[in-house]
Amino acid sequence: MGFLVRICYFLFVSVAKAQLTVPPPTPSTTTTIQTVPISSDPLKTLKIGLLLPRYNVDVAEESGFDRAAGAIPIAIDAIRKNHILDGFNFTFITKFAECKDYLSAGYAVDLITVEKVDAVIGPTCSSSAIHSGIITAYYNIPTYLWGLVASHQLADTGRYPTTVRLTADSAELAEAFISFMDEFEFDRFAFIYMLIGQQKCKYIGDDLKEVIENTTLSDISMTYSHQLENSSVQMIRKTMEAAVKRARIFALCFPNDVDRRNFFLVIHDMGLHTDEYLYVMLDTRGFGFGQRAKSKDFMEASGTVPFYIDQSDKPDGRDQDAMAAARMAISIDFDATTSVGDIADFNKMVIDRVHGWPFYCTDCNSSAVAATYARYLHDAMYLYALSLNKTITKNPNNTRNGRAIARNSNVTFQGASGEVIFNKERQREAVFVVMGLNGTNSVVKFSTLKRDQTGNMTYYPEGREQRIWETRSGKQPRAVPLCGFDGNSCPEDPIRSPWVIAAVATGCVFAVITVFTSIYICWHKGGSESSRSFQSGTASVATKLTIETQLESEFFTLYYLSGEPVVASKHHIRLNLDKNDHADMRKLRSLDHSNLNKFLGLCLDAEDCMYMSIWKYCSRRSLQDVFLRESITMDSFVMCSLMRDILQGLNYIHNSFLEYHGHLTSSNCLVDDRWQVKLSDYGLEGLRKADRLPPKKLLWRAPELLRDESVFGTKAGDVYSFAIICSEIMSRKPAYDLDSRPETEEEIVYLVKRGGSTLCRPSISNMAEFNPAFIHLVRDCWSERVRERPTVDQVIKLMKTIIPNSNVNLMDHVFRMMESYADSLEQEVQARVRELESEKRKSDLLLYRMMPKQIAEKLKMGSSVEPETFESVTVFFSDVVSFTTLASLCTPLQVVDLLNRLYTNFDQIIDNHDVYKVETIGDGYLCVSGLPHRNGDRHVIEIADMSLEFIASLQGFRIPHIPSETVQIRVGMHTGSVVAGVVGLTMPRYCLFGDTVNTASRMESNSKPNRIHMSSEAYLAIQKFPGYTTESRGDVIIKGKGVMETFWLLGKESVAKRTVRSGFRRNMG
Repeated sequence: MGFLVRICYFLFVSVAKAQLTVPPPTPSTTTTIQTVPISSDPLKTLKIGLLLPRYNVDVAEESGFDRAAGAIPIAIDAIRKNHILDGFNFTFITKFAECKDYLSAGYAVDLITVEKVDAVIGPTCSSSAIHSGIITAYYNIPTYLWGLVASHQLADTGRYPTTVRLTADSAELAEAFISFMDEFEFDRFAFIYMLIGQQKCKYIGDDLKEVIENTTLSDISMTYSHQLENSSVQMIRKTMEAAVKRARIFALCFPNDVDRRNFFLVIHDMGLHTDEYLYVMLDTRGFGFGQRAKSKDFMEASGTVPFYIDQSDKPDGRDQDAMAAARMAISIDFDATTSVGDIADFNKMVIDRVHGWPFYCTDCNSSAVAATYARYLHDAMYLYALSLNKTITKNPNNTRNGRAIARNSNVTFQGASGEVIFNKERQREAVFVVMGLNGTNSVVKFSTLKRDQTGNMTYYPEGREQRIWETRSGKQPRAVPLCGFDGNSCPEDPIRSPWVIAAVATGCVFAVITVFTSIYICWHKGGSESSRSFQSGTASVATKLTIETQLESEFFTLYYLSGEPVVASKHHIRLNLDKNDHADMRKLRSLDHSNLNKFLGLCLDAEDCMYMSIWKYCSRRSLQDVFLRESITMDSFVMCSLMRDILQGLNYIHNSFLEYHGHLTSSNCLVDDRWQVKLSDYGLEGLRKADRLPPKKLLWRAPELLRDESVFGTKAGDVYSFAIICSEIMSRKPAYDLDSRPETEEEIVYLVKRGGSTLCRPSISNMAEFNPAFIHLVRDCWSERVRERPTVDQVIKLMKTIIPNSNVNLMDHVFRMMESYADSLEQEVQARVRELESEKRKSDLLLYRMMPKQIAEKLKMGSSVEPETFESVTVFFSDVVSFTTLASLCTPLQVVDLLNRLYTNFDQIIDNHDVYKVETIGDGYLCVSGLPHRNGDRHVIEIADMSLEFIASLQGFRIPHIPSETVQIRVGMHTGSVVAGVVGLTMPRYCLFGDTVNTASRMESNSKPNRIHMSSEAYLAIQKFPGYTTESRGDVIIKGKGVMETFWLLGKESVAKRTVRSGFRRNMG
């Protein structure tokens, strides 16, 4: 059998050489660490084989060597700290199997037969683990799996007796999802997933189907399942168009967060993010509603950011859209909550530790973020140590007994991936959490899914059970719409029962009698002949809104017809309509032109006994409203386009059966949302003749029509009305601009009607933006002599010759205007942004001078700054010798100037060292090194070098007003631990606390002029660095400390030979 396995091994190696498409794996790395033995016996060495991907980009971010291997030394630290396997050394042999089945199997044989490893950790993908697990079972070598190994096949302990898995089982995830469905009585769903490089979603889907088929406790069906080839808009849209015909609950699985976010953007654009739909995201990574942060500088404490945030180099700016769609989603994911430190800190340590023992990786990417499953690798190593320790306690010779070690893996510990609990079947007991957004768009935990005492996956809500539907106004979605997926399965209305129908029919009879009686009373005769299509039907009528002023409310009202706003024009007349009237209205309804407002029909207001003609509603209302209320800037092109639209509408009417409008005013020239003018209130001559119009409505009427009221309208009269409207458009003021004229409306109507040599017309002088020929054309249109007025056709032709670019579309012109405005606005915004950035840099610079940059950044982001303990730092204190005497020789301003010059010099020196200036109090100067940035043991030499440079800089320092006096300082330094934190809300300060600060202060107060006084702790710390000259001062009585041995720091060769440029000679002149 061993011979056959060796043959298989060589075959695997041959295939690997022939088919490997990734870069050649780096040679296996073997490193050893010598641990301290518990006894005098030689330490035993444990060889651990690692099967990891490195060059496979599809899984590198999840479990790649560069991003995950650093978890191994962190786990070794924990093993040593807890005294597990104290009598053993560790050797690691790394093989880059790249999640390839043939490489994983071949390298597994290599590790066992050639390298003689005691255990294997990996591979990190389900398919590869299935193949290598059989080989390790044959050789009885323990195998610990982590990463993307979710397949339920690996739970078969008979087939894989030496395999232990740290990640959640996809079958348990499926059971958790089914439990969730049962909890809310959902009986069907659609499954949409994607496979790109990984097979995780495939195994989740397979196990989901298997659980549904084998369960007997619920009747849940997967009505639709589809694999997305990619996350393009077309692919997702096509899939969802088919899916919504089969389901309203959607289970989702995506291999990466970019594709997941793209999916939610598409459903947002499709309008599928209403409370009718529910999206359940299934995963085992432990991220829940988050995604792995791509920048280690901006990640949250959990190491994640919300999945709807765009982390690309060039964000698309659609985070709000993605979040709006995400409000309709929840996640069911493995509970990886841990209390072991900060996950973000752990991830940073993983990246840092890969460069040291045992891997010493020199080409690993230091700027990368830790792998998704790095915490599980840590726990795999730690679990192996626990299991082996438990095994050898019973039998010291079982270091390679995979079955025995695997059986002893039923332990419990708090790991980096959360609480790790293994049952007797060597399966990790999975706990899943349901998470989503609440009403304030914060990610919250809604419930927990875990096995109860009977072994069934059970739903445990947290807080109010209906809190999960908070973003849907507390409304639970339906698995099947009320009227079915096609809208044709609405439940039968109970009012359709025979008894109810009979009662309604009886009521209708009485209603009909009542209606006809009302009509008889109003018209003094029997009901008129009905017409099939001129009355508005039984549409719902909502709140009425007046369109213009209180006066005009007598003529127009806004209603809603079939959910659409319509305008009702009132006709205060009682009139019998005959068949000819009905025929004319049918023709009127058939008129259809882009510059005509659609006539919808005629209805009777029984309350007021009057007719109302119904017309479509235009959002911008009338030209009068545009002039009076719109704040848009109009140029001559826009105004001419409005006039051209009026002419096109008139031309259509003049060539129709109507022949003329008869009542053209700026109030019935309506403007839609595309700035297109539509003529309204045409036709219905029989009703309009009887309407009594106020003088304001007659300002557009031609003089010949004012004189002969028997004539309703003419084509020439429409041309006159058009000219009056042109004057309004050109002046952007109401007709005749009554506010600036002495005449009233009645007087103007009288003057127009009278005629004569001096005509009363609107003023259109001083219109420099218009071609003079066009102004003459308007005056021709309102000529007193009808024969001198041009026809509409002639006006259209003349306008084409007068106005250039008359064929350019108005919307195109408006868009160009908006683009030009946007360009100028963009330039202004860029200028403002540059100013803002400049001011921000100034404020940041000022802030960074007040406290450390790391602390300032946290405060700017609104994060709390927790007090932090620093085990080893060096604190520096100094003061000016005989400062009181010097101050007595100076004025207060000169004292301030003296200290400013002195400390400016010191500040320049500090910039050259890893030292943080804490504060200055009078002549006292306090600095520290080793915080907030930890620098190992270098803090003592940073302070020492700085102190020597301080004293050297004073050699050239002179006081301008007392040149004979010199400045000397006393220096004290001490090494120890401190606690640092931000204190206060108003003018917050970054302060130090601890006995180390007090001791450093005592060193300074007991020092001598231009001498550096060190504690014994600082002396011992500096001894690690050669080149510094010190001298013992002997025992000194220190206040509050007793007798202490202290030392003088005399100098350093490099400092003594260096010329210090303090800048003071230039400042002092």
